[in-house]
Amino acid sequence: MYGYQFFQWILFFFIYCFFGWIWESCYVSVKERKWVNRGFLHGPLIPIYGFGAIAVLFAAIPVRDELVFVYIFGMAGATFLEYVTGAVMEKIFKVRYWDYSGKFLNLNGHICLMASLAWGVFSVLLIRYIHAPVESVVLGLQADVAEILAFVMVVAFAVDATQSFNEAMDLREIVERITENSQELQRIQKRVDVIVAIIDADIQEYRKREERSKRENPLRELSETISEYLERARTKSEGAAHSIREEIDRVCDEMKRLQESLGKQQLKMGQVKGKQYLRSVRLLRRNPGAVSRDHREALEGIMQESNIISRFKRK
Repeated sequence: MYGYQFFQWILFFFIYCFFGWIWESCYVSVKERKWVNRGFLHGPLIPIYGFGAIAVLFAAIPVRDELVFVYIFGMAGATFLEYVTGAVMEKIFKVRYWDYSGKFLNLNGHICLMASLAWGVFSVLLIRYIHAPVESVVLGLQADVAEILAFVMVVAFAVDATQSFNEAMDLREIVERITENSQELQRIQKRVDVIVAIIDADIQEYRKREERSKRENPLRELSETISEYLERARTKSEGAAHSIREEIDRVCDEMKRLQESLGKQQLKMGQVKGKQYLRSVRLLRRNPGAVSRDHREALEGIMQESNIISRFKRK
């Protein structure tokens, strides 16, 4: 089995990418109750399965006669590959395209016990039943035909991967931008709430003192109350009230600047929605289970809009 030519390994890779796409698309489509063209790429390929199969072949072929070792080595190799791939993709794109966080014995959401056990089963099936007929088909091709087919598939794969990579980077830019705007709005809202609370407390304090003065001696205290209030108003205007006004003015200026910034940002988002946004939506449709730890709300908002667009198109 180690006597394969390089182009034959390439064909094996694409065949198992295709098998993985069939499995994932059928599984997710049943789960979502609608057809889902599953995967990171546009075409019917899921690279993790191709790389996983190649890793299993390299790890398990030396012990192919011992199914226990096939299971262990295949499980270990595929699990390592899945973890590295998931961690690298999340680091680059800020989105996790598969997530095992809710699964038993998971590691950072990239791998889990059940998935690893499944990789072991897949390794046994691959070595014992699946690879032999696949090998026969690939080795049965004429060398020239196989090389041309491998070259064409590599070119198509490179084009698809480049486009999908750009879509993923567009999605990253969009969720980061939405999250940044949301955080800025929350910061301004908190500052406004503090100022409103200070003003409200000041008003309530005056009303309580006024009511207390009226109850104690409405006639005798009236003049003193008016004088006291005028003095209090004067000191407030010179001291605390002046600070509050300055704070209000400053926050208003901040809000105006923020409004201008949001206007520019809205214009940019409008431009993005014609290109990047729609491409990102298509990417999320292919990966309905995608999550993001740092940009969860932004990603959920885009996915909700994606579902609305999808339902509208079906109608």
